[in-house]
Amino acid sequence: MGDQGRSLNPETRGDMSRTKPSDRLKARETLYEPWDQLSLIFEAIDEKVYVADPVTHEILYANPAKKSSFGADIVGQKCHKAFQGLEAPCEFCTNPLIFGENLGKTHIWEFQNRKTGNWLRCIDRAIPWSDGRMVRFEMAIGIHDRKVAEEALRTSEQEYRSIVENLNEVIYTAEADGRFTYVSPVTESITGYTSSEIVGRFFTDFVLPDDLDHVRKRWAGVLSGQVKPSEFRIVKKSGKTLWARTFSKPVFKNGKGIGLHGVLLDITEYKETEAALRESEKRYRDLLETMNEGFSMVDEKGVITYANESFLVMVQGKAEEIIGSPVAELFNGEGRKVWAKEFEKRKKHDSTPYQMSFVRRDGEKVPTIISPRPIFEEKGRFRGSFAAITDVSHLKKIEKSLKEREKELKIKTTNLEEMNAALRVLLRRMEEDRRELEDKVKLNIEQMIQPYLERLKTAGLSERQKGHLNRLESNLNEIMSPFTHKLLMEYPRLTPSELQIANQIRQGKSSKEIADDLGLSLRTVETHRRNMRTKLGIKEKKTNLRSYLLTNQYT
Repeated sequence: MGDQGRSLNPETRGDMSRTKPSDRLKARETLYEPWDQLSLIFEAIDEKVYVADPVTHEILYANPAKKSSFGADIVGQKCHKAFQGLEAPCEFCTNPLIFGENLGKTHIWEFQNRKTGNWLRCIDRAIPWSDGRMVRFEMAIGIHDRKVAEEALRTSEQEYRSIVENLNEVIYTAEADGRFTYVSPVTESITGYTSSEIVGRFFTDFVLPDDLDHVRKRWAGVLSGQVKPSEFRIVKKSGKTLWARTFSKPVFKNGKGIGLHGVLLDITEYKETEAALRESEKRYRDLLETMNEGFSMVDEKGVITYANESFLVMVQGKAEEIIGSPVAELFNGEGRKVWAKEFEKRKKHDSTPYQMSFVRRDGEKVPTIISPRPIFEEKGRFRGSFAAITDVSHLKKIEKSLKEREKELKIKTTNLEEMNAALRVLLRRMEEDRRELEDKVKLNIEQMIQPYLERLKTAGLSERQKGHLNRLESNLNEIMSPFTHKLLMEYPRLTPSELQIANQIRQGKSSKEIADDLGLSLRTVETHRRNMRTKLGIKEKKTNLRSYLLTNQYT
């Protein structure tokens, strides 16, 4: 019995045996084969068949297939008890659908038996029984496997639909002419268009005009079986553009492409990053190509993968000859051993600069300083290295010239030292001669002049003559004193007038006395005093000039 039926109304739950003769005749006309012949067929088939009284719900007949599922003794039991395990008639009983005004109609329905859990497709109909009453006939065809498969299919479809509708990528299907038949909901967040605004329209409505020819060719290519990604620009609902990458596969029918389905990705950010990387790469490549130093890259096997123009000029090679060849070919035998040793260091993260000489094609050696850096993958695998290469040929020449110059300077230094030794000897001799001369002058003054000065003092001179005599004696004493000599040796910029005034200041004379004595103006004497303080280095100090001159340094 089904799960979608209804119980008989009270009006129809009366004694079915009291059906009008005309109704009975009508029911008999629906049954063309005698029951005994039909029962032979029912006994042999796998479909479950039973007959029950619609009023008492008593089971009047059950074929072997029905008994095998519900028990051999079900005949005579209530159908709702035997088949559904219920104490009262089923709420979903289909009697109202085949009796009364529906008499003569066949009702086909599907339900899941509560007792066995199996799905069945039931065919219900009112038929006349042997005693003339109308009874309920039902044939149940097992459809459990199909129902399970359908449910699994619905679940799978829901899962796949959920996956498709929650992907960040747009899933789409289209007909051969380019008309969209499905677009996943995520398209709205990418293009601004809802699915309903796209489905039914052509792909050409959304492609940037500049890219239309390319997209049309790719569309035709996919329909012919050419499956490969395609990149183009789409005009969003806002009017802005985005870069998209699609991967489509054709749908064939009778060997002809009738449409396609595919995936669309928003690669705008990737494209912008790619453009920025290209621009950055161009800037760095331009920098490498214009730098004075050489620059090269080698792979993990030591094969040159890049060389800038400066490096090619340095080794006198062409790009097609150098790139792709082992870097070891640019060294001589000993140089290759050195390079191999240094290359092994790169694999151990060593970036120490080293000196190497490349050998040009003409055989000339080019001394260089190589500043390398190793290249490693994220997992730490060594992938090669790059290096800045500085040609130091000019520096080597300068170094050689400096060494030669150093030799010359050593020779000149030796000569100068010899000359200095000779000068020191000469200076000592001159100093000795000076001292000898000073001693002679002093002796002559003491023996030949001083006695006459003493006689003049007693000769009755006038005051003016005495003044001249005193100045003469003072000057002679100054000549004989070491003061003037020492002061001049220490401060050679002092003038004779300043030396004369300094001597009189040391003697304690005032500026006025000095002016009168030397026949100078007071202002001139004061000017000389200021100049002397500057030359002696005491201009900004509070040191007394006479006290400074009386120090032991000048006595």
